Amino acid sequence: MERPAGAGAVDRALTHCAAALRYAGPQVLRILRLARPYPGAARLTAVTAQALRAAAAGLPRTGPVPDTGVLERELAAFDAARATEPPPGRTDRSGRTDRARPALGTAALDSAEGARFVLRAVRVGRRAPLPPDETPADQRPGPFWYAYDPAPLLRWRRFRANLTPRSVAFRNALRTAGALGAARLLAGGLDLSHGFWVLLATLTLMRTSAADTRMTLRPALVGTALGAAATAAVLLAVGEHPLVYALALPPVMLIAFTAGPALGPAWGQGLFTLVVALVFTQLAPASWRLAEARVVNVAAGAAIGLLAGLCAWPRGGAQDLRRRTAALLEDSADALRETVAVLTGTGRPGGALRRARTSALLTEAMYAQYRCERHDPAGDGPSWQAAVLAGQHAVRGAEPLLARIPPGTAAPHRGGARALVGHADGVAAAYRRQAEALRAREPAGAAHPAVARARAALVAELDGGPAPGSDGRVSLHAVDVAVWLAGLLDDLQQIHEPG
Repeated sequence: MERPAGAGAVDRALTHCAAALRYAGPQVLRILRLARPYPGAARLTAVTAQALRAAAAGLPRTGPVPDTGVLERELAAFDAARATEPPPGRTDRSGRTDRARPALGTAALDSAEGARFVLRAVRVGRRAPLPPDETPADQRPGPFWYAYDPAPLLRWRRFRANLTPRSVAFRNALRTAGALGAARLLAGGLDLSHGFWVLLATLTLMRTSAADTRMTLRPALVGTALGAAATAAVLLAVGEHPLVYALALPPVMLIAFTAGPALGPAWGQGLFTLVVALVFTQLAPASWRLAEARVVNVAAGAAIGLLAGLCAWPRGGAQDLRRRTAALLEDSADALRETVAVLTGTGRPGGALRRARTSALLTEAMYAQYRCERHDPAGDGPSWQAAVLAGQHAVRGAEPLLARIPPGTAAPHRGGARALVGHADGVAAAYRRQAEALRAREPAGAAHPAVARARAALVAELDGGPAPGSDGRVSLHAVDVAVWLAGLLDDLQQIHEPG
């Protein structure tokens, strides 16, 4: 939370770790809902729990770096054992048919894959060595591409990714540059004494939305006025004795820079006013007019910041979050459709997953800014976190599937491939329908009919038996993809359902 947009491998890894945890959580809940006797899944889930505990212990710099070996061996053993199970929908050795059993195995496998991603992300965050990137050349970049690139290249890629009007960082930079330029013109045109204070006030008081800037304006001006009054009193009482100001400066500066930010903008501006007065009285003789200049400059800088916020994106992150989230859902629809095409052998990678990953990065940055701003609860709209998670899960779910399932093996026969691609089209259509609902500000549940249709088709697919002569492992791969698509529909369902 301190550096959510850091470009380095460590910061990216921590963000990746959080996203992988959010992906693994629903898979564990799906295991609880299915609740079938499945010794292999029980053991894999227990090992997953141990891996997550190891990741938690390894997150602090003083903890042991977690190892992925035990979980990876258990994953391989479980995947091999699943191949010996009766194909989905067929009777087992006792003559019973349990169609939920393959789905339970998939949920256990997905939760373990999520934990494996968490472990690898923690290892990257601790700068531990990683094995070579095993992502096929036609599917790169892989999920941990950033762990293999030098820091300057990562910073350049982050910079290049934000060179777009869709980036909240780009917009904030433009607004800040415009406000500072206006402050410089005002300070120079009016020949204000200590005019750099105008720029400093603009930079420190301007927020990402006009409402937030307006909320900080009053306490900042009150604090500056009180600090100026205290400064004037000190200057009148002490007079021209630089040694007194030199002795008082260190403790006042310590209090201002430690307690000031914690106590709020009023205290911060008041104490900082006293600090700058103590500094300037040591450089040249000063009178109480120094305090007056400070008040005027801070008021001018605050006014410029407020006007800049009113003229450029006054609603901050809330202004474009709706459009940005809708674009993320559309990019996720393309990514899931392309992923299923690759896994079923009906298409080749075309960069949709990479575009969805970049779209998720931009949306996460805008959502992070949105959460730091003030909003009217009545106009907050849908659950934005659920919408962002729906896009994240499309990306995070596709990555382990592409790593685990060889291309072209996720359907037992040509007709099965067409059916699975058709289900992916239905889920992608539900994603696009939800994006349209967000843009049009439609009422809650407007996209639910599309979700319900896609869900009904997937349930029929999971309940149906395998094709005659189909391979068990290939059928399980198809189940893995179908369960992933069903989970994405669960994510869409939460967008308009608070809590």
